[in-house]
Amino acid sequence: MAQQTVSLSPRGPYGFGLVLAYLRSSPSAIVERVSENGFQRALVIGPGVVVSVHRQVLLPSTDPLTLTITAERLTSSLIEATTAHVRRLLCLDVDGHPIEGHLARHDPALGTYVQQYRGFRPVLLGSPWEALLWAVSGQLVSVEQARGIKQRLVQQGQRAVQVADTRWPLPPDPTWVLQSGVDTLRILGLSRTKAQAIYTVADAVTQGTLDLSPGLAGARVASALDQLETIPGIGPWTRAMVALRGYGQLDVIPDGDAGLQTIVARHSFPTTERLTAQALRAHAARWAPYRGWATYLWWLQLQAEALARRANAAYERGHRQ
Repeated sequence: MAQQTVSLSPRGPYGFGLVLAYLRSSPSAIVERVSENGFQRALVIGPGVVVSVHRQVLLPSTDPLTLTITAERLTSSLIEATTAHVRRLLCLDVDGHPIEGHLARHDPALGTYVQQYRGFRPVLLGSPWEALLWAVSGQLVSVEQARGIKQRLVQQGQRAVQVADTRWPLPPDPTWVLQSGVDTLRILGLSRTKAQAIYTVADAVTQGTLDLSPGLAGARVASALDQLETIPGIGPWTRAMVALRGYGQLDVIPDGDAGLQTIVARHSFPTTERLTAQALRAHAARWAPYRGWATYLWWLQLQAEALARRANAAYERGHRQ
């Protein structure tokens, strides 16, 4: 087993503690293992690697993070590819300071959380395929139901990177989806429409007619997203989630996201319980060209409020007993 440590310097102050808080409460952080000062997960790069990202300083700082890469065999090209991939997943090459200033100036309600979450940056999922799989799994179900489906997909898929005596799980790959079939996906909790959508995407990826490679850029990403949206069961919301969480397009707004519609209404339109997609899209125009960045900030606040409600409910139950 080979291991290499690399220093990752962020552009501008980086709030690593907030990033870890987001991962702890995100319903899409299924294969990540989060600790007090870092996180670990497997990635599909080369034959598969396990990455561990740590930093003692949790408050916003330009201090470098420490990336440890572990694999059966490490080459210079694999180390370089993994380092670049992790930098992209953590948005380390984007200075968030001017973005925070822009959002705070243009939206006072959001500005409250810009101040509260100084140094937070979006955290991408491991790949566009992972983003697609988790997005379809989470359509039109509760957060708890979605998390259960994702966990069952990981368990049944049996895909992992082995490091010494430890298995580091990964989402199932397109080949497993094709071999298992739509009925197996339905047993795991997916509707027929969702299962068929995932199966169709897996078939296109396997056949080479759809490219969901993480390294795509520009027009090739747009082409892949256009092609995705032609598949029944995959609409604008799923496309936006893949663009934002898979490709890191930080001006994308998933205006059909129920959580986002609710949290923005709560803080910007107190008399409205939930915004329509059209109303959210109109309101989000003030965040451009960082609508996706603003979305991540709202998601972080949404998760914080959900945690607070669960804590209060547990406290009240304890006092009633």
